Amino acid sequence: MEIDMAKLHTCFVIITTAILFLVDVSQQGLEFQIVPFENGKCQFNGDKVDVGQSVKDTKRCISWSCVSHNSTHGSMIASSCPRLVVAPPPCKYVPGRPGVYPDCCAKAECPKKRVNG
Repeated sequence: MEIDMAKLHTCFVIITTAILFLVDVSQQGLEFQIVPFENGKCQFNGDKVDVGQSVKDTKRCISWSCVSHNSTHGSMIASSCPRLVVAPPPCKYVPGRPGVYPDCCAKAECPKKRVNG
């Protein structure tokens, strides 16, 4: 039995890319904190945050959003950058930079496709 190395290599690349993509999607950071809730606002780090509003943490590149549980407790839910960013060719990896979420996250930057017209 003869093994076609070109087909095997192609399968390996496709499977590896799919796995890395799934890791990228699944590694989105999820964090929350139970906080006091008064007068329709989450009490968070000395701030009063309206339900549905967000607070940006530029030091950690996170956006915190207020969610109400009842009249006394709420949660601050964090959205953060993926832990792994895959940049398959011809894309290139761009590291995260200081700033506001999600602009501070690392990302894959790919060339724009040309449209023939």
